[in-house]
Amino acid sequence: MILQKIVHQTIKCEYRHFFVASFTFVITSISHSQITNTAFIDSIGGEKVGKLTISGWLDAYYGKMSPNADKVPHLVSSASLNQVDINLTYLDFRYANKGVKARIVPAYGSYMDANYASEKSGLKNLMEASVGVRLNTKKDIWLEAGLIGSPFTNENPVSRDHLVYTRSMAAELCPYYLMGAKVVAPLSSKIKSSFYLLNGWQTLGSQYKTPAFATQLEFSVDKNNLINWNTFVQTGQHHRYFSDIYWIAKRNRWQWTSCFYVGDDPWKDTSFGKSPFHEQNGFWVNLNAVGSYQLNETSSISARGEYFRDKFSRIEGSYLGGSLCFNRKIADMIYWRTEVRYWYKNDQNSENIPHLLWGVMSLGLGF
Repeated sequence: MILQKIVHQTIKCEYRHFFVASFTFVITSISHSQITNTAFIDSIGGEKVGKLTISGWLDAYYGKMSPNADKVPHLVSSASLNQVDINLTYLDFRYANKGVKARIVPAYGSYMDANYASEKSGLKNLMEASVGVRLNTKKDIWLEAGLIGSPFTNENPVSRDHLVYTRSMAAELCPYYLMGAKVVAPLSSKIKSSFYLLNGWQTLGSQYKTPAFATQLEFSVDKNNLINWNTFVQTGQHHRYFSDIYWIAKRNRWQWTSCFYVGDDPWKDTSFGKSPFHEQNGFWVNLNAVGSYQLNETSSISARGEYFRDKFSRIEGSYLGGSLCFNRKIADMIYWRTEVRYWYKNDQNSENIPHLLWGVMSLGLGF
């Protein structure tokens, strides 16, 4: 009842009309599957030209926010309001020949503009650019280097790869891309490991004098369950520690995924007025859960609940949120999605910040 009153007070008449039209169209209707490793773009098919495979994606959207949209959490995906925009469009070029592979993914859109805004490099319109060599044929061990996808959390930037259209707070406040090198090695038939040497926490250039390190373990429990555990460590001039674990499962018409992570960003507290400064821990915590139910061959409905806790606002602040998403596959390569998303800012400074409601419709084309 409380949530219903909040929603009723927040949504204006024109906003309700927007969702009524969207709901009517979509519910008459995508079979979206959760990607199992977010360090890779889940390219569907593609056109083969010799040893080169070319695929692409275009995600157009329209978003509308309740009043006080300037108080929205920091978002880089599908964040434009009151206008039709391109969230992400790219061409994916993949080359593979025996023990060598390469990938380059030029990309454009509001996601690229927002997520690479702080970068000074000429690589700001590359979502991925990497080369890999097989170090051991029998054990399938690979070394890859360049601009690579991030393994952190259960979401990557490509909306098609996920059960809900928008990205969760968990993914938006973690790296989407990394610059560095990684070694990928299977430990058994069910476990695969990756070890990263990185410039830093989502940066094209070197942030500090010392590199950062990350690890990834993928555990395929069975054909319907996968568990992924990642870590990140940055020491030296700035310390940051991070670890996340997520689970992906499917059964009949149902799909689920859930992610939990904790990070620590220590900071120097000068309030004691003396040296050495007192170091404070800046912990942040995330927990989310997403579920999807397949209505028929072309339609599904999905929902997400999420909690982000950042007491010291080292990353963003604290939020509770939820989403409801309707999905339809219009044609072989065309996807229509509509989502309603709700936030409640849950911290000591939230008295002047209202509840937030956001609606977004998307039309995507992939090949």
